[in-house]
Amino acid sequence: MDLLAPLSGIAAVVVPVFLIAALGFGWKRAALPYDSAFITTFAINVSTPCLVFSSLARLTLGGEELLTMAAASIGCMLLAGILATPLLLLFRLPLRVYLPALSFPNGGNMGIPVCLFAFGETGLGLAVLFFAALAVLQFTVGPALAAGRTDFRQVVRTPVIYAVALAVTVLLTGIQPPQWVTNTTTLLGNCAVPLMLFSLGVALAGLRMQGILRSLGMSALRIVLGFVAGLVIVQIMGLQGTIRGVVLLQSTMPVAVFNYLWALRYNNAPEEVAGMVLGSTAMAFLALPLLLLAVM
Repeated sequence: MDLLAPLSGIAAVVVPVFLIAALGFGWKRAALPYDSAFITTFAINVSTPCLVFSSLARLTLGGEELLTMAAASIGCMLLAGILATPLLLLFRLPLRVYLPALSFPNGGNMGIPVCLFAFGETGLGLAVLFFAALAVLQFTVGPALAAGRTDFRQVVRTPVIYAVALAVTVLLTGIQPPQWVTNTTTLLGNCAVPLMLFSLGVALAGLRMQGILRSLGMSALRIVLGFVAGLVIVQIMGLQGTIRGVVLLQSTMPVAVFNYLWALRYNNAPEEVAGMVLGSTAMAFLALPLLLLAVM
């Protein structure tokens, strides 16, 4: 019974993530109706910002802890990029194609659900904070790396940034929002996790892997770099407990689907990045039980 308890806990985390993503994958393969534009727009502009606000506003963390989590999140992404750069230069691979994919993990539609199931509401709030910092970098540094310039208009049109600012204001001032605001954002935010996972499955069903060996190699590199970067950051910052677990999980997530969208937009070998999204996601699912054993 003692041996089965950890396995049961891991299954409780992995199985819901896998099944909802698999439902989206099968839905797309079956050519059932799916309005990608509506769902993506709704998730980005409504449900995810509401999830960010409602989750962060319920946290009992102080300002110092919020800054610690944000710094850890940014540190993981920067360190992964720093570690990846010499390797890409050594093998003469274009930085504009591969560096964003190796730097930015899927902290949204995979990382948030995993942390929720692994650490409960506290893990959800911390994972959302990690994702908020990730979103800021991904909508500034990400396009800059892919296109060679920064689009500040994209930044100011990102609702997640304003949700983070409002939630942090609530936390630091102690002002309680009206109950109707809390209930509304909670209800809308509850849509975000299943929509993220379902959309992930749909996105993966539409990708095609080309250059299989290189894609698999780069996919494995993303998982390894993310774990190493997360491990270094939690050691340097002396993080323990749930914060340590969330940082390690989020940092080790596979290539974010947004990296594929940027590659497609700027014509940076989108098929290569698509292969990395697909390959690293499959590897992350396989590695997740071992990773959960290490952090839970």
